[in-house]
Amino acid sequence: MRTPHFLRLAQIDETRSISACRHGMVHLSWGRATIRFARDEFRRLAGLLARAGDSLGSSIRRDGELEVVFHPEGECKVRAGAAVLLLTAVEYRELEQGAREAVERLDEILSSGMWDREEPEEGPHDFWEPLRRNLFSDN
Repeated sequence: MRTPHFLRLAQIDETRSISACRHGMVHLSWGRATIRFARDEFRRLAGLLARAGDSLGSSIRRDGELEVVFHPEGECKVRAGAAVLLLTAVEYRELEQGAREAVERLDEILSSGMWDREEPEEGPHDFWEPLRRNLFSDN
């Protein structure tokens, strides 16, 4: 059986999700945007989201190019390099929970070793198959 190249780690709603690929990237799809992270970088982001959200009031957390600003009553910001997500406090909590679920699922996948095995590259069964695939969000 062929191991999937992409696996969904967390589904927030139909336009917001977190997926991973066997090449070591985590894909955060939020509306029309997809931000890609190395696995360790995504783990750091999930930790920042949790630490900032655990504070009783407003909080700013930074780790390299990652920055999380949490305001329980106002606009929250998640920055990864040049990409910025501006979120309500409710959206922030949804992202925080999704990131937590995604890290747990990623740990399960990696500990299973399913992506450690080399997969032979098979050609498509027909010419149109690669064109029918939807590997990312519907944007």
